[in-house]
Amino acid sequence: MPHERIPLTPTEHPEASPETVRSALADLPRHGRPRWAAASADFIDALRSVRAGDPLVLLAEAVAMAADAELGCVVGPPGEVAGGDAGAEESFVVHAAHDGCARRLVGLAFRATGSVCGRAVASGRPALVGGGDRPAAGPESLLMPGRTLVVPVAGTGQSGRPVLVLTASRPAEGPPFTAADLEAAQDFAWLARAGLDLERSSRDRVRLAVLTDRGRIARELHDRVIQRIFAAGLTMQALGGMTTDPVLGRRLVDEVGALDAVIADLRTAIFALTQSHPDRPGVCRRLLDLLDELGPLFPHPPRVVFSGAIDLLVSAALADDVVAVVREGLTNVVRHARPRDTEVRVAVLADALTIEISDDGVGLSGSGRRSGIANLSARSQRWQGMLSLTDREHRGTLLHWTACLTDAPEGAHR
Repeated sequence: MPHERIPLTPTEHPEASPETVRSALADLPRHGRPRWAAASADFIDALRSVRAGDPLVLLAEAVAMAADAELGCVVGPPGEVAGGDAGAEESFVVHAAHDGCARRLVGLAFRATGSVCGRAVASGRPALVGGGDRPAAGPESLLMPGRTLVVPVAGTGQSGRPVLVLTASRPAEGPPFTAADLEAAQDFAWLARAGLDLERSSRDRVRLAVLTDRGRIARELHDRVIQRIFAAGLTMQALGGMTTDPVLGRRLVDEVGALDAVIADLRTAIFALTQSHPDRPGVCRRLLDLLDELGPLFPHPPRVVFSGAIDLLVSAALADDVVAVVREGLTNVVRHARPRDTEVRVAVLADALTIEISDDGVGLSGSGRRSGIANLSARSQRWQGMLSLTDREHRGTLLHWTACLTDAPEGAHR
């Protein structure tokens, strides 16, 4: 019987949609290549599962099952591989592998130029290794220990070039891959690309829904809750000015200060809610994560207050120093100060960034902390800033660290 051709190829594919994928799966012939059909269906079903794992791991498992191979790998450029183009990449990395030595192969890197995977990407066509094509060399040979099928996955970037390569290897003494396997693998690769696109679209929709809901909550907190607390604080402040009872007056002043602290905490919470890129966190998000990490070391978790357009104005290099300074400052508080309450304030004003870490611990005279701040001083000098560590008026210490936003660190341009 002549071999049927599926009308979905890397050059004939329609726009991916759930209906397109289901239709393509239904059209897969059940005679001649049932493994490829079953693997395609299983991969799409796994992506749609509530408990779906890493899509590339699922893809490595699917291609190994489809090809009846002992080893299946997903190879692509470093970094994000769900979209874009691989044409400009100089190296490839194994993103996922399915076999007994998967842990050893994942993360393996090799040069794209001259490699079998590189040639598959350049041509957009599958290839056979150990059966006519030039064998792999160097680290890439670990992916191709025997007869290997190499299949590029069509891309979705501006050039449409492949961004992923699938490899499936059988033992050298095993049955060879056939022309029908090559054709089936091309169709499988398109279905895999469509499945990955659908999974990414679904993930983006869920993320957008979460961000939309968080934005609504943040607006409610800012426009209603904070304004009502602020109005209550103004009322209490006015009452404090009207009373002749000094004890009541001091109590009202303290409560106004407490309301200001609540407003600062709410603004920090609002900031955390409105972070739009959790995969690329800004310095404020990194500081919040740091306080979550160090919080259990304190009797009461440290408070953090942000002021100004910190994420907008702080460069990536300065952000690293800011996180390091806060980490070291809080670590010193834990080691030496024995505080009950600790507060971190990070502010941007004009062309300067300021960090203040205050505590109500034993103070400098009881801790001997001055010798432990040399590294903090060096970091401030890199940014033409300053550092001071002083006793607070009543109890505890205050660390004051500054950096100039307009100055690059010393040696940055060398």
